[in-house]
This record gives sequence, C-alpha cells and structure tokens, in this order.
Amino acid sequence: MKVDAYGPMSADARTGLIAKLAEASFLMQALRLQNLLEIRANFNPSQPRIPRGQPQGGRWIRFGEGSGGSLGRTKPGLLLVGLDDDGNPPEVPETRPTNTRERNRIGRSVARYLKGLPTSRKVIILARLGWLANEAGHTIRSYFDEPRSLIELKRRAIARRPGYDIHHIVEKTPARRDGFPEVMRENIDNKVLLPRYRHWEITGWYGTINEDFGNVTPREYLRGKSWEERQSVGLFALRKFGVLAP
Repeated sequence: MKVDAYGPMSADARTGLIAKLAEASFLMQALRLQNLLEIRANFNPSQPRIPRGQPQGGRWIRFGEGSGGSLGRTKPGLLLVGLDDDGNPPEVPETRPTNTRERNRIGRSVARYLKGLPTSRKVIILARLGWLANEAGHTIRSYFDEPRSLIELKRRAIARRPGYDIHHIVEKTPARRDGFPEVMRENIDNKVLLPRYRHWEITGWYGTINEDFGNVTPREYLRGKSWEERQSVGLFALRKFGVLAP
C-alpha cells in the first residue's frame, strides 16, 4: 500500500480520487464556458455564415435569414431558440419587449422549454437569447434546480441570490389578516429560498380555484385555518411544484 500526502491509500481509492479530480476540472471548465457565453450573450457558435466567395462571404447570417432548415422556418424578428430536434421552441422576439409582463411570460416559457434538455444544449441556447439571457439568465437557470430538502431550502433563505426569491411557507399577508403575529410570519422557520419562476407558479396556484380544496382557491380554503394547516398546505405546494424533495 502506497503512503503519500493523502495518507494510506489503496489503488482503488487513488483511482477514485483521480476520477473525482478530473470531474471537478471538467465542471470548472464548463462553468468558465458558461460565464463566457453569458458575457457574449449574442454569440451563437452554431449560427451559419455566408459561404466564402459569395458577396459578404463570412458574415454571420442573422436569425430568420436564409432558406431551408431551422432558419427557413424562423419568423423574421425572432431569435432562433431551438433546432429541428428540440420540439416546439417558444418564440423570443429579437427586440426586448417594453412590457414587463410580456418579458416575464417569455422568460417562463423558455425556462419550461429548456428544463428537459441536456446541459450542453441549455448553455448553447442560452447564448442565443440576447436580451433575455442578459436580463433573466439567472432566473431561467434557477428553474432547472433539482428538489432540495426542507432544511436546505431554509438554510439558503438566509441570503438572497440572483434568480431566486424568499418564499413564505405560510403566506404572510393572509396570515396577517387572520391575526397571526409578525414573529410567526417572518420567523426564519417560515422562509425558504425558491427559484423565482417556481415562486410565481406557487403564488398563482394559491389564487386558482382547485377542486381538491372544495372548488375554492387554496388561499380562500385556508381562511380562518390554524397555523399547522397552513404549513401543511404550504409544504404540499413546495412538493407539487418540484422544489421540495419528497
């Protein structure tokens, strides 16, 4: 058995350590690539060029130009989000909409679309999104998070992060209206950190009529209920929207 800086180590353990170091190195390179793509958000490595020998040869072809393939089916004024094998990608206007609600709608549709794609495809597509990657890149990427334990969600709520929101397990405004004191509403035990779009989905769910709650909204159902009942519904919502591990 060889003894080195790590202490006694078998051949299998040493091989495993080397593999973990190689994996860490790869992840660091991937993160550096992702940061580069964020900085150059309008750069698309697969965007075609006009062939050499033709007028303006070598110039990048704008999304929506040309004929055939994905470009031929892309409407003028839209960024090319997906390729042929990506199903039905959402339409992202090349010019940033002035309406905040419209920008948020586009960001959420892109996040939902990208969630099921491999990481390499996500990085490439994010690099195509121009204004959307610059404005909502963190929020879109946070949507890809895997479910976490309740302890971790609460621990992460200690500090804010780009693309995430502090969420109250028991909704604070309805709880205040029902007389629950601030010490309960704003207690650290009632706060978790959620991906922003997931937070919005949960908030919308609370205000949507639901047959599981007697054909009223969950928010209306909880009117006058105990703190424990509100917590139970709050945890149910976290699981339903994929942020709390089962």
